[in-house]
Amino acid sequence: MALTATATEAVRKDVLSTLRIPNALVLKRSFDRHNLNYMVIGKTRTPQMQLGELLKERFMNMSGIVYCLSKNECADTAKFLREKYKIKCAHYHAGLAARQRSSVQEKWHRGEVKVICATIAFGMGIDKPDVRFVVHNTLSKSIESYYQESGRAGRDGLPAHCVVLYQKKDFSRIVCMLRSADNFKSETFKVAMDQAKKMQGYC
Repeated sequence: MALTATATEAVRKDVLSTLRIPNALVLKRSFDRHNLNYMVIGKTRTPQMQLGELLKERFMNMSGIVYCLSKNECADTAKFLREKYKIKCAHYHAGLAARQRSSVQEKWHRGEVKVICATIAFGMGIDKPDVRFVVHNTLSKSIESYYQESGRAGRDGLPAHCVVLYQKKDFSRIVCMLRSADNFKSETFKVAMDQAKKMQGYC
């Protein structure tokens, strides 16, 4: 049995081929979730303030996630939102000690923390029903990744919002990250670039 939350037709074919099970029974359902409202907003010259105003005006005291590209960006963004906008906010990334990550996640689940500024390390096993918004402060690496990350909103079936704050140089940051990876010259890099371009196309 092979299971995944998101897989395109090409990925499904590749999995069947790799596992040598071309005649396997494939069960799938639509990605479409009618309670999620998707939008892309162009970044202003002061993106941190733009994010703060967005959360203050539309999502104040609501549970949500702000995805950031780097560990430093997570910490800086959370600090800014706490100090400037008095938002109950914490940061989460793989560089934190396991105990600290667990503490942040538990406080968020209990509602003591409303917003988590996180890298994609905040993902697997996250199932909080009342997440009202997911904001991407930069691009996801692919449409599939974006669907998974944004899909953490609205699991209670009530309306929720998925927002990308975008500017052109966000794509350049993704490219730099891919170039610095070990697989820069491999076929995997080419696939990753194609996926990133599709995500940019969405914006």
